[in-house]
Amino acid sequence: MKDSFTITEHRSETISSLLRWFFLVLCLPVFYYPPISSVLKFETDTFPILFLIGIVYMTSTQIVLHRMPETSLYYRVFTRGGIIFDCLAYAWLMQLTGGADSPFVSVGYLIVIHAALYWRLRGALIVGTASFIILTYFFIRDSGYMNTLSSFEFFMKSIFLWLIAFYGGVIASKERQYYFEKNMYQLQSEQDYLTGLLNHRKFQEDVLEKTKQGKPFTLVLCDIDRFKKFNDLHGHLIGDEVLKLVGATFKRFISLKEGESYRYGGEEFAWILHTTCRTEVKNTIEKINKHLETYPYMSSDGALPVTLSYGIASYVEGEKPSQIIQRADVLLYEAKAAGRNACELDIVREQENQLTM
Repeated sequence: MKDSFTITEHRSETISSLLRWFFLVLCLPVFYYPPISSVLKFETDTFPILFLIGIVYMTSTQIVLHRMPETSLYYRVFTRGGIIFDCLAYAWLMQLTGGADSPFVSVGYLIVIHAALYWRLRGALIVGTASFIILTYFFIRDSGYMNTLSSFEFFMKSIFLWLIAFYGGVIASKERQYYFEKNMYQLQSEQDYLTGLLNHRKFQEDVLEKTKQGKPFTLVLCDIDRFKKFNDLHGHLIGDEVLKLVGATFKRFISLKEGESYRYGGEEFAWILHTTCRTEVKNTIEKINKHLETYPYMSSDGALPVTLSYGIASYVEGEKPSQIIQRADVLLYEAKAAGRNACELDIVREQENQLTM
């Protein structure tokens, strides 16, 4: 519940996107609804162009926000580029709605806050400067400096703009620092330092959560074959490098969509896969084995082959965490007893499937 109030970059951009739609819809009656437009009498010559550009850009942004990963180039371009679009649209809208006296002057404050969420104080001050330049341009263009009231209003708007830029930037910086530190602490409590995989504690929590949900999943326990020899013959530093190699391979071939990989302890690892399809599980194992065979650990003594043994158990409805872990563990030791570099499948599930058929 607490995390729902944390403003991440994705949530920030989602809110900004909704605000763009709000102001775009708001502009329609302002420019075209007679009881309002006849009183305001704003320019409408280029508004349809601005409206069309806004529709195209914001629709594209919606697609990127919901379809693209946050690490993709398209995502970064459309989210951070949105601030540039906002500044240009802001200046255009000010031009159409009365310049320095525009009722949309306060939109500039929102753009400054948006920039602060991305780039903290520096971003807030840069975009605040851009907004101030836009406001100053219209103030000078409309000769507002010749009117005492207009000059006072311009002064107050400028002061408020800089206060928002500075104060918003400071708050955003502190919030981001807190969010970063919180994530670091959480990461340290859940991640294995050596391999970068999730740790045993996180594994136990996730197995418990999976069994509570009652959704089908596959648990794989795997072990590096004859790992003690790596340490005895080549030293513990080489052993650590082999563990890192295996961890990196798991992270490469097991995506978040497919499941999670963990360091269970010592040279033993675990996977929780969001599937009970044996073909999918076997394909993943084959890819990992092929990669380790093609790219073994290279030491000063030459290539050191790395192989794994696997115990594969599918979740049975109503099963406790300890039961499925125990089944996978027994299967793993059967695979090692069978000569290593092998995998043993869950016989219980296999028999159930045959009876169902």
